[in-house]
Amino acid sequence: MWTLPKIGIASVACLFRRAGRPQPAGTLNIPENLRTIAELTFLNPIALIGLLAAGIPLVLHLFNLRKLKTIEFSTLSFLKELQKTKIRRLKLRQLLLLILRTLLVVLIVLAFSRPTMKGSIPGGLAGQAKTTAVIILDDSQSMTASDEQGELLHQAKNAAAAVVDLLKDGDEVFLLKLSDVPADETPELPSPQHSLPAVKNAINEIKPSSMHRTIEDALRFTARLLATSQNFNKEVYLFSDFQSGSLESKSTMAKADEQLFAPATQFFFVPLGKRELQNVSLESIEIPGTIFELHKSFTINAKLTNFGTSNILNHVVSVYQDGIRVGQQGVDIRAGQSIGTAFTLVPTHAGFIDGKVELEDDDLEFDNVRYFTVHIPEELHVLLVGNPADLRYLRLSLAARLTDSSASFIVNQVPYDRFSSSQLTTTDVVVLSNLPDLTPVQSGSLKTFLQNGGGILVFPGVQTTREAFLSSFANLVGLSTGMASDDKIAPPAGESFLEFDKIDWRHPLFAGMFEESGSKQMPGTPQRQRVLESPRIQKSLHFLPAPKSRTIITLTNGYPFLIDEPVFQGRLLLSSVAANIEWSDLPLKGLFVPLMHRSLAYLAQEPETGHSLVVGGEINFPVRTAIPQKLILTKPGNVDILLNPQTAAAEKRVRFTGTDLPGIYSVKSDHALVDKFAVNNDPEESNISPADEKHRERLYKRIGIAEHSTHIVHQVQDVHRIITESRVGAELWKQFLLTALLIALIEMFVARDKKEYHS
Repeated sequence: MWTLPKIGIASVACLFRRAGRPQPAGTLNIPENLRTIAELTFLNPIALIGLLAAGIPLVLHLFNLRKLKTIEFSTLSFLKELQKTKIRRLKLRQLLLLILRTLLVVLIVLAFSRPTMKGSIPGGLAGQAKTTAVIILDDSQSMTASDEQGELLHQAKNAAAAVVDLLKDGDEVFLLKLSDVPADETPELPSPQHSLPAVKNAINEIKPSSMHRTIEDALRFTARLLATSQNFNKEVYLFSDFQSGSLESKSTMAKADEQLFAPATQFFFVPLGKRELQNVSLESIEIPGTIFELHKSFTINAKLTNFGTSNILNHVVSVYQDGIRVGQQGVDIRAGQSIGTAFTLVPTHAGFIDGKVELEDDDLEFDNVRYFTVHIPEELHVLLVGNPADLRYLRLSLAARLTDSSASFIVNQVPYDRFSSSQLTTTDVVVLSNLPDLTPVQSGSLKTFLQNGGGILVFPGVQTTREAFLSSFANLVGLSTGMASDDKIAPPAGESFLEFDKIDWRHPLFAGMFEESGSKQMPGTPQRQRVLESPRIQKSLHFLPAPKSRTIITLTNGYPFLIDEPVFQGRLLLSSVAANIEWSDLPLKGLFVPLMHRSLAYLAQEPETGHSLVVGGEINFPVRTAIPQKLILTKPGNVDILLNPQTAAAEKRVRFTGTDLPGIYSVKSDHALVDKFAVNNDPEESNISPADEKHRERLYKRIGIAEHSTHIVHQVQDVHRIITESRVGAELWKQFLLTALLIALIEMFVARDKKEYHS
């Protein structure tokens, strides 16, 4: 697109304004509606190259002037008979033909370049330029609120339908629901619609969506849509409540200012919702780190925020487990305040346990509930890797059962020279004892196991060296923890053994494992510290914890005894002491069996219990067994979807992105339950406070929306009037073509008259 400078009767005033000078005294104050400032734009500027052809008639004319004509003279008296007036008439005809032919070429070229004039054209001679309109309709859950004019989404649909009525045949329309905005920059763009009745039908069928997208996401996607259009008029209509939580995208707020839109693009923003809403939102629920066990209580924390303008008293919060309400509280929460509350739940059966936390009704119901799910395994598959002598005490500890409600262990044992990836397909936890120098294939199998969410427990031994630990294990499986040296750390001089020094009691390994002695004391008596019987340690290795790792137990020499580190989707526990009586008497202590049981249960537990997924997020879980014939996902509302597991680099995973509803998603294989996930609304959607004008203007400037191109429609009924008043742009190619036809007829008449004269 190529644009000529603006011309018009206000040009003189514009020149003075650009020079920074006041207008001269006596300058006419031209009304805005009389300033016919025309901006001529060519939509097909490549055709202007054809203007070079306008020189062809001039070249032919000059050639004819230089051409010598042979005239037969009978006598000299013939020259005297020529009349000078006829000679002048001949030259005038030649000049007129030159002008007509040059003008004919220029008009034809200009017609093909599609000239468009921005401004009013007198007499309505110009046809309306074609328009590309993008209608953005906020269909988020916050649009289900109502004011004195009804539901906000219903108002938005009516206003959008009124916009379609203003469009003409031949215009292009993109109907963009906020929930349909892609989360990433997909290369494929939708095609515009040209059937206006079909667009209106699509608007009428729009329903509220739980998918959270921001207005910035929608405008950035709109810029990509408009970039594909060749029409002169480009208009964007946005109908939304413009709430703070859905205005800007956090991922792009740090970007520098961008010019995403052409200056001529017109924007019509229609903010909806005039009434102040009273809304208490259940922003989040969290299950603190714990090991889920049958008949052992766990805690669920809920965070509530009052986004309204009034204080709320005795607001009821309930918790449900397997569809049964098992707890209820009443909370007081001031306007704008966030508070936390906690519930204690006790699993009554093994397997998956579903639940939800729910608030009583208010102006917005969609954010009054959040779902969760936990899994309590009935049995754990453990693979012990090492020599029989190194695994003796480990195997004995797993043969014992602490309680009838604890998970049972199905134990398999294999030496290092026979260890391969085939043994990991049905394994929950791998225990490596007396870690040697592993082969790259073995390390790669363990890495894949961690990527699939598995857990690994590592004990050192006489074969464990710094070089072997770093090169064949830590660096290959993705472990960040390092090893200082090959030296076996002995007790300091004057001491015969090392002991436990510091213990992280808040770690899930110890949550509920030991009773705090002060909890049963009489009031007024000093509270005693929890005491853990420490083994006597003769040898240990010096491991170097990484920033992301967590030291659970520290020895009296300051070195770690037990380190916890997340690795990919899995977790790894690393002990600095071997599981034998040569290094310590830990295998003989009463601590050893419960520590082993809880360590394996902790490692087998999925890091993500499902309560952190939001609508639109990806369900992603590994398939460790052979891929079943059918894998079916059941969405809320009992909608079944057939899943296709993907295999890449020996890794089998199931990925599903169609989480468009909050609730519990179940995965089954041959009617057997495989996994469950809890999906909740994005908490940003609950922030219903409207974004202030400065906040919105900052967004518009950041993505390149010119201030003079924005139109704010404060009343829905004014949409028709404001759009009609602001619309400009007329294509003139028809007028240029008709003028060229008229010039061609005149040229034919003059040329014929010239031939008759010569004859």
